[in-house]
Amino acid sequence: MTAAEVRAREQVLLAAARLAEEGLIERTWGNVSVRVSEDRFLITPSGLSYETMREDQLAMVNITDGSWEGSVKPSSEKGVHTEAYRLRPEAGFVIHTHQYFASVAGIEGRALTGFSHPALGKRVPCAAYGLPGTRTLMRAAAVEMAAWPDCRAFLLRSHGALCLGTDMEDAFAAARALEEVSGERVRNQMEGWRPPDSVCFPWGDSRREGDGFWWRERLYPIEGEDLPPYAAVHAALYRAGDFQYILHAGGGAVQAVSEEGALRPWLDDLAQIAGPGVRCVQGMPPDIRRIERAVRGRNAVLLRGGGALCAGQSRDEAEAVGALVEKGCMAQLYAGRVPGCRPLRAADAGLQRLVYQRSYRKKGETC
Repeated sequence: MTAAEVRAREQVLLAAARLAEEGLIERTWGNVSVRVSEDRFLITPSGLSYETMREDQLAMVNITDGSWEGSVKPSSEKGVHTEAYRLRPEAGFVIHTHQYFASVAGIEGRALTGFSHPALGKRVPCAAYGLPGTRTLMRAAAVEMAAWPDCRAFLLRSHGALCLGTDMEDAFAAARALEEVSGERVRNQMEGWRPPDSVCFPWGDSRREGDGFWWRERLYPIEGEDLPPYAAVHAALYRAGDFQYILHAGGGAVQAVSEEGALRPWLDDLAQIAGPGVRCVQGMPPDIRRIERAVRGRNAVLLRGGGALCAGQSRDEAEAVGALVEKGCMAQLYAGRVPGCRPLRAADAGLQRLVYQRSYRKKGETC
């Protein structure tokens, strides 16, 4: 292994850690690659935690034919990275993110214009929608990269963003600039919106332990009777799914959507990790049977006027669900103010959820 390849492997691991530190991804939903030579690049593997990933688990991909070498298969988005290096000989580093404002702005399906930024120029193109890891998404991204050769940040409709750079710092600078420009777009469209007054409901968080769960510093039986009303709702979620943690999400966007009704599947990561749409139940506390039905096949449920309960097999997963529900709720509020936004098709959202549950969730990760 050459010194250049050793350095490249170190950079990929460093960049993967930075993605999470800078809030550009949830869990491992995103990927990083670095060019090693004219016709090869290294990329993060599929379905492995960035916290424990090793240099020897990175995959080496051939830009010419897409073939790869390594002990673990590469990210499902290796095709998008391959097209980036093929179309952009100057690109030395590529990152695919699911950053907050770029994701929200991307549901519109249109380029960001009307700005001038030293790191981005005057345009951020938007690629048409394609299911994650498919040739459709790869080709859609390639179309925009070919059409706009001076652009180095691209929205991927309902799927985050793609940022290119000559090196790692350059690519991260593009991602930060994209979030700045996307944030301005979202805030302009949401001008005048104010989060609803906070309503305090004693939902709390809980943690499963054997046949019971800890809620408000007391252990309750999951199958117990005569539980405190709000604790009984937690018990219903534990009965409905193989969850170990339940956390309450009550941010402004979540609160606002919970007052209106269900959350539709606007984003790929939301559909995979939280479910193909998040249902809403009424009543405070709501009827237990409705809670059990609403959360079945999902990792979250909206509570009318009371935010959401977000569940996971680990605390990390439950926190990721909460963050994605918050982002999805902002996307839904944004869609209500911007013509042309549309959620994922039910079939696409359901398929992604199925893939996540059968494959990536078993490892505790995403693609």
